[in-house]
Amino acid sequence: MINTAALFSTAFLPGQAGFDTDAITGLAEWRLDVPTLFKLLVGAGTQAVAWPIYGDGEDCPCVLAAPMAQAQASWQALSALMDRPRDAAAIVARGAISALLAGGQPWLILDGVQLIAHDIGTPDYTVALDALRAEAQMLHSALLRGDRDALAPLLTIGAASPASGYWSATASAQLADVEELGADELPFLQGLEVVGWEEDALCYEVSTAGEPDVTGLVTPYGRWIVPLSQRYVDLGVYYADDGWITFATADAPDAHGVMDLNGTLVLPPAPGALYVISPHLLQRIDPDGASRLLRLPDGALLIDRVDNICLREDGLIDIKRQTDQADDDNKRNVYGVVDKMGKVVVPPAYSSVQDFGTKKKIAIVSQRIDGRFLFGLANNQGELLAPCQYEAIDCATTSSPPKLRKNRIFAIDAQGLACMLTLDGKPAFTPLYPPAHHLRGVAVQSDFLYVVKDGMAWSMDFTGQLLEQFDTVENFKANITAQLSEAMGLGKKKPAKRRSFTPAQILAKADRGQLRSMAALLLQGDADLAARCVDITLEALAEDDPEEEYEGDSPEAACFFLLWSTAADTLGHGTTLDWKSVEQIALIGQHIGLPALRDFRWADQQDGDAMAEGLAAIAAHLAPHQLRLVNMHGGEDTYYLGLVRAQDAEAFKAVALQAALRPVLL
Repeated sequence: MINTAALFSTAFLPGQAGFDTDAITGLAEWRLDVPTLFKLLVGAGTQAVAWPIYGDGEDCPCVLAAPMAQAQASWQALSALMDRPRDAAAIVARGAISALLAGGQPWLILDGVQLIAHDIGTPDYTVALDALRAEAQMLHSALLRGDRDALAPLLTIGAASPASGYWSATASAQLADVEELGADELPFLQGLEVVGWEEDALCYEVSTAGEPDVTGLVTPYGRWIVPLSQRYVDLGVYYADDGWITFATADAPDAHGVMDLNGTLVLPPAPGALYVISPHLLQRIDPDGASRLLRLPDGALLIDRVDNICLREDGLIDIKRQTDQADDDNKRNVYGVVDKMGKVVVPPAYSSVQDFGTKKKIAIVSQRIDGRFLFGLANNQGELLAPCQYEAIDCATTSSPPKLRKNRIFAIDAQGLACMLTLDGKPAFTPLYPPAHHLRGVAVQSDFLYVVKDGMAWSMDFTGQLLEQFDTVENFKANITAQLSEAMGLGKKKPAKRRSFTPAQILAKADRGQLRSMAALLLQGDADLAARCVDITLEALAEDDPEEEYEGDSPEAACFFLLWSTAADTLGHGTTLDWKSVEQIALIGQHIGLPALRDFRWADQQDGDAMAEGLAAIAAHLAPHQLRLVNMHGGEDTYYLGLVRAQDAEAFKAVALQAALRPVLL
């Protein structure tokens, strides 16, 4: 639902005899904000009342009500202070407001429920509603004083604007119920081609037969958000949830701009592509490929030379930028984190930045040092708590925050020794012993570690004090493995029908250079990202069940599908879709966060279209980008989707077939 403010009139208030929700008359509305005029008109003497169209509003005051006679008097007083109308549109707009107020019912209602970010009936909601009422009363007092400075936004009211709102006799009287109606029921749609109902914008997208590429947006109650006269094309309504619509003009279709959900121009069109990242952030990619992060709504430059922007599980935003050492593939790209306002949380100086914890606000970061990835800790102020000098830091997944045990974090230093870090990143003791098992869930328990001393397995507390000797390391590992197998219900496995490899075999034989070349096919040739993909995959293998087996004609082939899973799940370059989820086709840009898919629209979807038609539509959209859509398992019930460059298609198919996969390239 789009956050909208509205003015209604009614003969009776809720709780009074004769109140009827069907007799409410809509007067005005405005998306995203409460116009100053709305506040002035409810003015002094306003009261908070219940509003039954909202569930919790049945019993709790949630809207503001004022006598219509007071609103009419306020409008007359304001009109006397107003500047002369500048054009005919201003005269018409002022006349419409006068007529609607004069013809309204005895009570004026200001509904700002959707713009208050709290639940009805909570103390926070009450405070926000009281603040709105206080602002209305101050504006009314300014009107009585004739304070032109305080009323300045209202003295030049013309057509619909942020200060006056949209006024019309057709304005919706119950904004909670705005929905698609039959096109034949709406006179203003007659003679137009209805492209479709855009749920995100609560508008019909329409065009004319003469210019099918020129489209406009109109609500079911006749408000033109984007008039056809503006001759806009390529309307990006999929950003409506963030409060924006991108567009181009028919005369310059390669130049894109931004408007808000009221149709107000925010950023004029400029050459290149635009991608809305959050309500406050925008990515612009120039025709030459240069990319930058801009602030909305003013378009101020926040970060230059930035790409691969994507939302994280912790609500922050990953950014990647290119460094000046472009001749060194290992240092060419660095990663950082910004919040949804564009404020830098972690500067772009790392090979990866994992998610922050919800309580301690600590993230694992990594840097490539002397040819290997080492890990450290950073807080959400961007401070490096622990330098990147650890071979591993314990976490649940390769993107999770560090795992805490008694406010300590298990780590393995660059020499392979086990240690515990405090929350400020300092070692809790001097590392002396390696962990006794490669599975971290075994190496570290809730209050002690398993470590190796002189070939024997010991327990050790979190201060570094040895507690108890158990057995030789080999016997210890065998015993733990047997316990895990029994707990997981694993028995003797049936002989594999074809060659398969355990994690240890893959790790022993895998050629990192070859694996990076394979990963690069999945990542559109990005060598740096491919190297990271391989490292993440091999790290996961090192932590895997030692008795797990992966099929393939070679360790590298067995690793291929694992590489795809890493690219999909961790790096956002692929996705899995259930064969029944046809509706997910339209959201593919949210599943695979790559620029070429962000503006995909399944515009020609027909009733009865299945996944095959949807995948074909994606493939057609990707063709101009020289990309191919790949389903890694042809004929399966689940689609394992990714993208490859057209130039890599044959090489990709050959390597995938070697790994006993059946890829389908569309």
